[in-house]
Amino acid sequence: MEHTILERKDCGLKAFCCETPQFKTARLSAHLVLPLTSPEVAAVRALVPNISVRATRAYPDYTAFGKRLAELYGATVQAGVSRIGDNQILTLAASGIANRYAFDGEDVQAALAEILESIVFAPLFDADGLFPEEGFLQEQRQLLETLDAEFNEKRIYAKNHCTELMFAGEPAGVPKTGTKAAIRAATRAGTKAAWEEITRNAAVCQFSIGDGATIQFAENFAVKLGARKTLSTESSLHPAPAQVRRVTEEMPLAQSKLVLGLQVGTTREQRLATKLMAAIFGGTPSSKLFLNVREKQSLCYYCSARHDTPKNVIFVESGVETSNLDRAEEAILTELRAIQDGNISEEEILHAKLALCNGYNAVADSAASIESWYLSCMLQDSMHTPEQDAEAVMRITKDEIVEAANHTVLDTVYKLKGVAKAE
Repeated sequence: MEHTILERKDCGLKAFCCETPQFKTARLSAHLVLPLTSPEVAAVRALVPNISVRATRAYPDYTAFGKRLAELYGATVQAGVSRIGDNQILTLAASGIANRYAFDGEDVQAALAEILESIVFAPLFDADGLFPEEGFLQEQRQLLETLDAEFNEKRIYAKNHCTELMFAGEPAGVPKTGTKAAIRAATRAGTKAAWEEITRNAAVCQFSIGDGATIQFAENFAVKLGARKTLSTESSLHPAPAQVRRVTEEMPLAQSKLVLGLQVGTTREQRLATKLMAAIFGGTPSSKLFLNVREKQSLCYYCSARHDTPKNVIFVESGVETSNLDRAEEAILTELRAIQDGNISEEEILHAKLALCNGYNAVADSAASIESWYLSCMLQDSMHTPEQDAEAVMRITKDEIVEAANHTVLDTVYKLKGVAKAE
């Protein structure tokens, strides 16, 4: 996959351009990256992307904006908020058909670039210089409804709560959209100040992917940003725990949730060995957790492990009967000890390697996965291709896997205990 990378340290921009006829569309995006500091700051920042895509100074109401997107063959704009490591990621994007499918040589990508620039740099403000009240209140309400939906989906709630407990005192422990109290307390003035901070201090990871994609948008975006000093986006590794933190919360549920947070003391050079170890542990349908804890012992409805690279931790998530909570925890840790003791077959290792490589080979299948891969690379300051990782994974030895496992310790245990069946 051919691509171009542009880095402009004077304005805090890293850009990735991949021109490929594989996709009949092209996507332009800007990920605005800022370190997490507090729920209050996270909340006002999180409101900015969704308010900004409602209208801009060039398209001052929802109807005018929608009409312009319709003229561009049904182009779309998207906004989102996520967390990677210690950073809050505010995403703004525009997608549309490739130029060669437009009539009369229309430059759809240039039009989308102009729209995206207006969203980032020239959102709509009212006579008071603030985001319009109607849009602010609507997005505030929708953000609260999103948190309600996450609370109602107990698998998401349990994982989020364990994450906040494990990273307490670290930036990564701050919820990506702040708390409900912080969202309710947000003001239009505070949100305007957050927009000013974002445009002034956020590092920017910009992507142009698809048929007809060009690095020109990134070069124009750098001019718009101008010379400025951005905040550090480096994520610190999670330190080894002094003792295991255990928290049990009770709710009227039919199915309890168990989430374990494991600290991994490997180096960044052991990144792939750690990922492979996590895959053998619980990352595939042939993993120890799936085959032994879920299938053979029937202790969990689901049980999987995932490695969080920026923080170098592993989260194990499972849904269990309340009566099996303690047995499930012990069974999960037993499988980790098996890897630490070297009880891994060559077949297990090969299956895990092939599963990881299959994921690496699938990165090029969609613009979204390409963008996700290289955004992660940018934030870790380590540009590498999926093909390079696939080749490196196949060379990892059993001893390297066992060593990674022996640097892994239990950090946090969160149990969402069902006390009665939900009606």
